[in-house]
Amino acid sequence: MRTGDVVDGRYVLEEARGSGSGGVVWTAFDRKLKRRVALKRPHAVADETDRARFRREAQTAAQVHHPNAISIFDTVDADDCWLVMEYLPAESLDKAVAVRGALPPERVARVGLQIAAALAAVHARNIVHRDVKPGNVLVTDDDLAKLTDFGISIWREVTRTDDGRISGTPAYTSPEVAGGHPASRASDVFSLGATLYAAVEGTPPFGSGESHEVLERARRGEVLPMRQAGPLAPLLTEMLRRRPTERPTADEVRSRLKDIVGDWVPPPAAGPARSPAKRRPLLRAAAAVACLAVLGVAVSSGDRQAPAAQQHAPAGGPVGDERTADPCALIDERELRRFGPTQVLTTYGNFNRCDALVDVGAIEPVDIEVQLVTRASRVVQGRPLEVVEEARLSGECDRTVMVDDDYAVRVTAKLGNPPLDLCAVADVATSTVLEVLRSGMIPRRATPFPPGSLAHVDACALLDDEALATLPSVNRTSAVNVFGNWSCKWLSTIGGPAVSLRYDQHSAQEEIKGELVKLDGRNAYVQLDTDSSKSCTVSVPHLPPNLPQQAYIDVVELTVKGDRPGIEYCPPAKRLATAAAGKLPS
Repeated sequence: MRTGDVVDGRYVLEEARGSGSGGVVWTAFDRKLKRRVALKRPHAVADETDRARFRREAQTAAQVHHPNAISIFDTVDADDCWLVMEYLPAESLDKAVAVRGALPPERVARVGLQIAAALAAVHARNIVHRDVKPGNVLVTDDDLAKLTDFGISIWREVTRTDDGRISGTPAYTSPEVAGGHPASRASDVFSLGATLYAAVEGTPPFGSGESHEVLERARRGEVLPMRQAGPLAPLLTEMLRRRPTERPTADEVRSRLKDIVGDWVPPPAAGPARSPAKRRPLLRAAAAVACLAVLGVAVSSGDRQAPAAQQHAPAGGPVGDERTADPCALIDERELRRFGPTQVLTTYGNFNRCDALVDVGAIEPVDIEVQLVTRASRVVQGRPLEVVEEARLSGECDRTVMVDDDYAVRVTAKLGNPPLDLCAVADVATSTVLEVLRSGMIPRRATPFPPGSLAHVDACALLDDEALATLPSVNRTSAVNVFGNWSCKWLSTIGGPAVSLRYDQHSAQEEIKGELVKLDGRNAYVQLDTDSSKSCTVSVPHLPPNLPQQAYIDVVELTVKGDRPGIEYCPPAKRLATAAAGKLPS
C-alpha cells in the first residue's frame, strides 16, 4: 500500500505512522465524512477463519465508548482486513519514554488515571483487553491519554511456549497468563501496573532480554525493585502482586491515582463519539407567551433601546459575570462515582454547559448535563434555591434549580433504556448544585477561552432586522439571551415560526449530522427534526484559517421551528444561517 491508495473506495491513505508485530497503522482521509481517521491492518493476508475472528472481535471493541479509549468506527474486509479507528495526534507511551527517558511520577499518574478509567469501563462490559502495554497507550502533549488495540487477536503479538498460546506482550504479561491461564480483569490491572512501572522507571518490571527469558521471569513474578516511582510505588506494588486476587480493581486504581494527581483534570477528549443529543422542543407555546409578556414593552413601543439579550448581566449574585461562571464547578465527580466510573467533560455542547459521563454498565454512559440559563429563556416558576421537578421522559430526567430572580440551573440525566433510575442520578447532581449555590458565588473558569473561539462572539448580534425579515413579525428586539449571549432566541409577535441560534463544541473527528450544502461558499449541514418534524436546523462549522488544528471545533446551529412541516422551514433557516455566518470573525 502507498500514499494516495484508496481503501474500500472511501479512505485515502496519507502516511504510514507505525509498524509493529500487531500490524501497520496509516492515517487516512475519509472522503465520505470529510475527516481524518486511522486505518490498521495485519501484516499477513488473513484467511476466512481470521476474517470471522476479526469481525467478531472488532464488534466487541466497537462496544467500548469512553473518552480515554480510541473509538472504533468501521471495518473493511473486502480485500484486506482493515480497522477504521479514531485518529488522535499523539505518540505512544513507549516512544515517549524512548525519546525522553523515564517520565516524572506526576505525569505517569495522570496517564494512569485515564487508562485505569478506560479499563474500568471495559471491564464493566465483561471485556478483557489482554494487551495493555506502553505501545497501546497514546499520549498527547497536554497529557490526554487513550487506550487502543482492544484484543483484536490477529493483530496481537502472540508467543507460543510449552504452556500453550500466550496472548499479550511478555514484558507486560501477568504471572498467571505467562503460566498459561486465560487473561482476566486482574491480568489487565497487572499489565497496566507494568506499563506505568516502565514509564516511571524507564524499563519494564521483568527487565529486558529474549522473550523466553522475560516470560520465565514473568511466570515467577520477579519484579525489579523500584527506584524512581515515588508516590506511585505503593500502588504499583499492589498492582504487580503475583496473586490476581490480591490486586486492586481498575476502578480502585483510578480512585487511588485520582488522590495522587489531586485537582488535575484530564484535557478535553474527543471520544467517546457521542450520539447526537435529541433536540428538545426549542420553543413551547407557554414559553413564547411568557417571553412576549416580558418583552412586551420593547416590542410595542418600537424604541431604540438595546434588546434585552444585549443588556449586561447583573454584576452580583451567585452567577456574576455570565461568561466567567464555571458550570463544571456545579458537578462533584466523587459524588457521582457511587453509580460508576465518572468523567467530567467541558466540550459536550455550548459554553454554558458541563457534562459528567457515568459508566453504569450499559453500552453508553449516563450523560448528566448541567446548564446555566437565564430565567427569561426558560419559564419555570419557583423561589431561589427551589428545585422544580419536570415530567419524566423516556430515557431522561430533568431538574431545574432556581438560582435567583435572573438565573436557573438545569440538570438532566439521559440514557436510553437505562439500567438504573435516572432521577436518582439527577437528584445527586442536583444536590451538588444546591450545595455550591448555598456557599456563595459560583467559582470562575480556571482558564480563559482560546483566541478564535465563538465564546467571544455575541450570538444575539449575528442576526439583524434585515436578516430576520425573512420570517413574519420576528425582529431583533424580540431576542432572548439564553446565557452568556452564546445562545439566542427570536420569537414571533403573532405566534409564527421562531428562530434559535446557539453554539456547539463539536469533535473535529465526529461527523456533523445532516445534508452537506454550500452557503455563500461555506460548508453547512441541513437536518430535519426527526422527533416533532416541525423544525429545520442548519449547522455551520466555524473554521478560521489562521487557527491551528484542534480536537474540537465550534459550530453555529440555527433552527427555525413552528407548526408547519419542518421542510418548509429549511429555506429561511438557510438564509438566516448564511447571514449569521457572514458576521463571524474570519
